[in-house]
Amino acid sequence: MSELRPDSPLRRPDSARAREDAMPVVEPPSTAELEAIHRHLVVLPGQEGAVVTDDAALGVTFVRGPGSGPDLTFAALPRWDSDTWPERLAAVRARMLDDDTWPSLLLSDRLEHPPELPAELERRGWMPVASETVMVSGRAAVVPHLDPSMRIEAVRAAALQTHEQLERRIFGIGADQADRRRKAIGEALDAGRLRAWVVWLGHEPVAVARLSQGVGAAGLQGIGVVEERRGQGYGTLITTIATRAAMATGNRLVWLSVREDNDPAVSVYSSLGFERAFSWTRWLVTEDPRRR
Repeated sequence: MSELRPDSPLRRPDSARAREDAMPVVEPPSTAELEAIHRHLVVLPGQEGAVVTDDAALGVTFVRGPGSGPDLTFAALPRWDSDTWPERLAAVRARMLDDDTWPSLLLSDRLEHPPELPAELERRGWMPVASETVMVSGRAAVVPHLDPSMRIEAVRAAALQTHEQLERRIFGIGADQADRRRKAIGEALDAGRLRAWVVWLGHEPVAVARLSQGVGAAGLQGIGVVEERRGQGYGTLITTIATRAAMATGNRLVWLSVREDNDPAVSVYSSLGFERAFSWTRWLVTEDPRRR
């Protein structure tokens, strides 16, 4: 009996698409694109009910979430020069105190502020309390088939409660935020500014993601998998789905922001072609801000 194998090694047919076409080389983001991505990141809390306002006189953008806590309340995008920043910083601090909010400033590591500002903030008693890395990609990866019972649901009004509830479960958000979040997310979905998905295994929702449209670049947000299903490929799957949707709607780039110490997530995103673009840090006044 002859051996059932070819006489010579298998080779790709001449008509096959080149392998590099599956993951094309993409030009890195321009400074203008990075600035647009950073602004998109800053205004995203508006899709969870925060109020976003540009203050030309103070040269910053204010984001104010519900209540006076700092999580969704901060100043960002400072448009200051090396001569005027001390006066601008003092004025922003005073404005936030007048608004009964704790002074907080979000800075990137390479875009909008004088280079000496982070060191000066620390010298003046501010403290970095949160840092993340923004990663960007211009291509979508391929994900192998997973559980045959899996289905992916685009979030509409009927699925909004499931999506919002699963997000709170995954990210540890309090139930007291549910009504506000559902209202804000629903309005963004209805307006077409936001798309969202839930991955189901049978009757069990296991993963979520959101896609927010920006200016030439779309942002991924709220990517999460329930704890018992992590490490099984569902984070990779839903990130790829959202990335492909972003590319299909005409965006050259897709970005996301991830905690710098979240090594598993950074590894997943890197494997999907995301690369570091810039980092941001949120600074907070450490002493009692009401002591003038």
